[in-house]
Amino acid sequence: MSASRMKNLIILVLTLCALGLLCIAVPNRLSQTHEQRQMLQELKTLYDSYDLSIDLGELPRSPVLYSVELSEDGARTAAQALLGAKAAAAGESGFESAFSSELGTLHVTRTGGFSAVLTGGGRVKSPEKAAEKLLRAMEFQYQTLTREPSEDGSVRICASQTLLGVPVLGSQLTLSYTDEHLIAVEGTFYTGGSSITRVSEQEAISAADALAQLLARRDALGWVGSAVTGLTQGYLPSDLAGTGIRFVPVWLVETDAGGFFINGITREITAEK
Repeated sequence: MSASRMKNLIILVLTLCALGLLCIAVPNRLSQTHEQRQMLQELKTLYDSYDLSIDLGELPRSPVLYSVELSEDGARTAAQALLGAKAAAAGESGFESAFSSELGTLHVTRTGGFSAVLTGGGRVKSPEKAAEKLLRAMEFQYQTLTREPSEDGSVRICASQTLLGVPVLGSQLTLSYTDEHLIAVEGTFYTGGSSITRVSEQEAISAADALAQLLARRDALGWVGSAVTGLTQGYLPSDLAGTGIRFVPVWLVETDAGGFFINGITREITAEK
């Protein structure tokens, strides 16, 4: 058999294999879509039966998340980004690490506390661009930055941390600029986000599951609301484990009578404080 005929035969076989896989995948995908729509309709009917308002058209997609653990090696990376390559450890305990250089000082706690005072930084033309560059160097993952100018001319740039594309709920880091100089960085930053280890085999529940769980526990929770107003998937710190800190995926369900965190693994529900 000539080389050209052999090549054509291989192409034909590969094409037939691809078509076979497509014939299997398309019906499965259509079936999943149908099942999801049916589940959402049943959920809407269930909420309507309790005279509760919910807009399932705004229901977010549910990425597959697991409980994860961050390493604690990121503190030095953040320190060098802020204080320069010569940043040196100025003290360390099991709970807190401190760094210093001629550019300032930094204190980082294992529970996310982050506080830096800067004294020798250079002038920046754009606080937003400078903040973007610095946060990347610190390995601080985020989605958006917000600018908060003040009457005295200083500027605050705020960002919330994300892990695996979803927010770490309740976290925020603020960079303060005065006279075009960065003078402080304060807030919550769980370092080590560049080294994430999955620590659970069970994936988090979906948005629909979270809403159904809230309704099932309505009386026990004493929830007297009449509408679900928001739904956000994210991570919350769970506990200290090994050399890092563990995070669990949760759903934050906001209602007209308060918010609730629903643990994506255990389904435990706690009221937002």
